[in-house]
Amino acid sequence: MSEAARRTRIRELMASGELPPQPPQAEKVIRGRSLRLTRTIVGRVTGEPCLICGEPDPMLSYTFTDGRVIHLHGACDALWQQERAGG
Repeated sequence: MSEAARRTRIRELMASGELPPQPPQAEKVIRGRSLRLTRTIVGRVTGEPCLICGEPDPMLSYTFTDGRVIHLHGACDALWQQERAGG
């Protein structure tokens, strides 16, 4: 998949809500205090394809507050970061 096609896919995923327009954040309550945490896993942890390009072996997994987990390649994640920043 070309970079232009990946950028188009990222914009479509952000517009549909499947890919948030901001980095993942989670909340955890510890002893009455709410903490905002980001959970990112680096490494092959799934057999699922990259959400953006559909290719196998994504190396990043993000967990969101709603329990959703997305898997991305490093290059796809970098493009997502650029698109979140305005392209």
